[in-house]
Amino acid sequence: MDTNWKIIAGIVGAGIVASGLIIWVVFFKTPTFTPDTTPQQFGNSETRTSSGVGNTSGINAAQSITESVINTTKVFKIANGPVAGATLMQTLRPATSTVVRFVLANNGHIFDLVLDSPGTVAKPRSNTTIPGVLRTVWSEKGRGALVQYIDGGVIKTAHLALPSAEATTTTPVRIEFLQQGIVNLDVSPDGASVTYLIKTANGSDIYTAGANGSNIKKLLSLPFSELQISWPAQGTLLAQTNSATGIPGVVFSIDAKTGASAPLVYASGLTAIADRTFGRVVYQTANESRSTYSQNVKTGLATPLSFDPIPELCRWSNATSTTLYCATPISYVAANYLDLWHMGAASAASTILKFDLAKGGSTIIASPGGVDGGEQSSIAELAVSPDDSYLLFIRTGDRSLWGVRLKK
Repeated sequence: MDTNWKIIAGIVGAGIVASGLIIWVVFFKTPTFTPDTTPQQFGNSETRTSSGVGNTSGINAAQSITESVINTTKVFKIANGPVAGATLMQTLRPATSTVVRFVLANNGHIFDLVLDSPGTVAKPRSNTTIPGVLRTVWSEKGRGALVQYIDGGVIKTAHLALPSAEATTTTPVRIEFLQQGIVNLDVSPDGASVTYLIKTANGSDIYTAGANGSNIKKLLSLPFSELQISWPAQGTLLAQTNSATGIPGVVFSIDAKTGASAPLVYASGLTAIADRTFGRVVYQTANESRSTYSQNVKTGLATPLSFDPIPELCRWSNATSTTLYCATPISYVAANYLDLWHMGAASAASTILKFDLAKGGSTIIASPGGVDGGEQSSIAELAVSPDDSYLLFIRTGDRSLWGVRLKK
């Protein structure tokens, strides 16, 4: 997430989190919250109807795009930025290739770039202009883009139906709008559905819908105004209170069909990530120091890890269910580093590590700015290709997009 989006999401105040958590855990009653619903302005956008069609012709492929040659170093730049989100796809025709699809933050234009062939040029996929894109979440295995932006002081979310990476002709991009005011969202593992969160006077409502916003279903209401929602396993959502050092937090599972919820972890300064089977939750706590654990969801047994990756900056491998790729600060950072990072008040040069939770070992994959190439970077977001051949990251600050070769 970029700095502005972190500010919008916010870090909950100590009194609100502590009192809200105690009330919910002990008494199961709903406290009254007064969430801040005044978002920061990000440029201006024209008035839009609830649906529309964008034309993909006449796109300036050179705008904010790096040179057409992707060099052969392990770490390489893909786009100068600012980039509001990127994903990796694989094509089978005319040959098996890995393609990066990314969105420019300043205008919402979308491009594809083949990574396997040096000398390829970024191919435009949409020139629908959306000024000041905050965030992009990908659906339908990259065929859909859920872009969030601010219009008239309201957070809006648009679903763009995009052509496949293999398409050789341009087609109109269909646009459909989801509910207004979505502050957090994620897509199901199969890419067909979305879950999202809307703040209310009493906390938050969590919904599911089709990726384009159809078939809306309210799953449940929770007495927390500051939440993060993710969809790690097809049948299960993961919800967690915003991390704040020394402040009690909770992580819980939510049945994606019934809305039934169950608390999994209670701890201070809590942040977590679950695997694709929802059999394991890796979480970190932060008080005077940081500690990281792997918890078996079925047994509830938590095992301390010998390393302290920040779960928020990790992504699961697509090849094995026990491997994590994580961006980790090169040097020591204070226990409250994540709080400061969310506020845009701290950053640290990162290295990318591969953690094997089954064996307990870790391996350095790449150190941007070193012998692997690239530039020293504080890393904000990661994505892994379907076959674990490539990894993407967005650099904080200039929001430039970078690639890492995981296989030779």
